[in-house]
Amino acid sequence: MTNYDSHKRPQTTTILETLQKKEEDSYLKVKLKIETQWLELERKSMSKLLREYEQWERETLKKAQEAVDLRSLRDVFYELGDRWEFDQATGAWLSEGEPLDAVGLILKMPGLDSSKERYVLYAVMAYSKGFTQQFDHLGDKERIIVELDKRNNRLSAWSTAGHGVMDLFPIDLPSFTSIENALQSCFIVAQPGDHALRIECPECSNTIDFFTKRLWEIAGGITSFDIKSIDVLTPRDIEEYLDFKFNRYAKAVLELDRIWRELSGGAVDKAKEKVLDKIPDHIEERDRTTLRKIEGLLHVLWFKPPLKQMFAIEKMHHELSYEPTPTEVQKTLIPYIGELAYSLTDIIEKAKYLKWKSVVERKDFSSSDIFKSLDLTQLAKEALIVALEDILREHSLAYIGYPEKATMKNKILRFLLSPLILPFRLFTSFRAFLFNMISRLLPLREKGLPNDSNIMENNESNEEDEN
Repeated sequence: MTNYDSHKRPQTTTILETLQKKEEDSYLKVKLKIETQWLELERKSMSKLLREYEQWERETLKKAQEAVDLRSLRDVFYELGDRWEFDQATGAWLSEGEPLDAVGLILKMPGLDSSKERYVLYAVMAYSKGFTQQFDHLGDKERIIVELDKRNNRLSAWSTAGHGVMDLFPIDLPSFTSIENALQSCFIVAQPGDHALRIECPECSNTIDFFTKRLWEIAGGITSFDIKSIDVLTPRDIEEYLDFKFNRYAKAVLELDRIWRELSGGAVDKAKEKVLDKIPDHIEERDRTTLRKIEGLLHVLWFKPPLKQMFAIEKMHHELSYEPTPTEVQKTLIPYIGELAYSLTDIIEKAKYLKWKSVVERKDFSSSDIFKSLDLTQLAKEALIVALEDILREHSLAYIGYPEKATMKNKILRFLLSPLILPFRLFTSFRAFLFNMISRLLPLREKGLPNDSNIMENNESNEEDEN
């Protein structure tokens, strides 16, 4: 393992000690609105799966009871194979979970501007898929990005328009002084079918926000909503009590990006530096090569999930650390790469350790102080921890909280898809309204209006009477 200078490898054994020191806190409650149709669909799905599970359980017990010796009993276990763990986990989920069981967490990270901070609210819905034997499958986990301008304490928020694509323009939240205050006062609207999560505030700051809110209400059409109060772990809960310091990792990436831009400079600065400082050509070439490699590393940091970044980081750190005659540029970069390597290693090991703890020592984990006063099912507790590693495995930093840094392909997709989500929902809502009207008119027509066959029969009987 690469030695990161003065940094030490994170000591995961102290996590439970930290959890035990947690005092009673007032947890953040958020009002989650979910379309009733999704709840009904989930209930039907869970009922069907429960029947299948109970049937499988009866058949399995019957086979075990009919075993005449150990050999035949062993054959029963061989037939079960890998499905044993899956069905056991699914059975626990069916008995403990609720339709669209949800829990939230907030990741704090620096803004692209030094005067701003960003907060990413993830709503994790552990449903339908349950947990497999790998213990890594969740339902939807969608996000809302909230940015705080520290100069004037103004908040703005981007919702997920659909399928992971963020809104093009944020809405202002001028009435709130903190993200906790904003989330407690507003509604979080989840639309599982669209993979969307949006923030809906009771009061709109301007005409555009009011118009947009009204359009979303129309898009809901005849849809009814159920409101669930869900617990959300704040940045303090995540960083202090779970010791999952995502903010430090994001800051390390932004700092490396900043110093790379400073060292790269512009064409004029490079020309001045070459003339005034008289940098030898071979030193300049080495610096140019190093900065190109850092540019490649930044591409990995922005667009690859954190779990897939360590190899590139360690390779760059090893190359710079063992350079026999480093240039000033290389010396400047070493501590930034070291901090990045340490912060990423820290959150990866913490996420893996917490997930392992939730599986191996499930009872002790679920009774930890971090969950005290939280109204969570066992499934939601497990989903919360699984979500941390899931995010590191699936989502890039640009995807999580910096859509401005997305690739050109994703920017074009966001530009095209984001404006189309609302019109599409308006169209589907209008179509549902028409179908509903037609379905109500047809029974009336059948009861009060004669159909073609009745008219023909009446005509024929009239002709017979005339004859």
